[in-house]
Amino acid sequence: MNDVVDARPLIEVACGVVLNPAGEALMAQRPAGKIAAGYWEFPGGKIEGGESAHDALVRELDEELGIRVHASTPLIDFIQPYTDRRVRLATAWVRVYTGTPSGREGQALAWARPERLLELTPHLPSVAPILDALCWPAAYAITPAVATGTPPPQPSNLPVGSLIRLRQPQWSDLAYAEAASHWVARQRAEGFQPVLDRDPSHAAALGAMFHASEACWRRQARGADWPRRCLASVHDAAGIRSAREWGADALVLGQVASSATHPKRQPLGWPAWSALALGAGLRTYAIGGLEPGALAMAQVHGAHGIAAIGGWDWH
Repeated sequence: MNDVVDARPLIEVACGVVLNPAGEALMAQRPAGKIAAGYWEFPGGKIEGGESAHDALVRELDEELGIRVHASTPLIDFIQPYTDRRVRLATAWVRVYTGTPSGREGQALAWARPERLLELTPHLPSVAPILDALCWPAAYAITPAVATGTPPPQPSNLPVGSLIRLRQPQWSDLAYAEAASHWVARQRAEGFQPVLDRDPSHAAALGAMFHASEACWRRQARGADWPRRCLASVHDAAGIRSAREWGADALVLGQVASSATHPKRQPLGWPAWSALALGAGLRTYAIGGLEPGALAMAQVHGAHGIAAIGGWDWH
């Protein structure tokens, strides 16, 4: 059977999530005279012929907002279908810029925390996937090993909102399950997003995310009783394709460099890692021999963030 060809034109757009020092994101309301006037969106515009997504973003945010973008990092790249067209949005974080944003085309602007942005209505359908990506933080801490019955340490330098995973492979399933409830509650109280890696239905009952090892997601189909958000460990292109089909919401791809936890695994290095991540079609965390200080390097290579045990001040 031949694949169905979508005849709707595809429009390439660069889109920016502009953040202020308070962690608020900027939204713009489409002005009168434009398609979907009155709808809220993240600022940006069409990528012209010969432009890169970054170059288009720099130009558009200068024209629309009067700011100069100095650095951007990829956030999410997706296609939003409409009745008469498709729009591909190359969306990037914009954290480093100069100037004060203003509506140079007569559009209204609003700053809000990501969790409040959907309150700006009406908004374009492309806003929801970007907001979902914003809910995945750049930092993913993994607990160091401790003896059974010993509470895992807490990281003092982990940004609020980060992912944190209870990884204790030396514990029995029973010991892990008994500790998980208290541990999940503590992480929420600290402002973190807890991740478990043993029993997905138990993780769902506790309201935690689930991290599936490659052995796990190859062995078990993702069920209706699993958590709403699941991460999957992957190591190569075939694994990425399979994990995406399995239903992973985010990937943890490694290893980038040699690590003490997996000394026999051959590291990918940044060029090979980047080639895999940029073609993954999902937000991807880099792992393996990395510390939080490598985040900027990882994001340059297409990472959404870094997963690591080391580099956090565990206490």
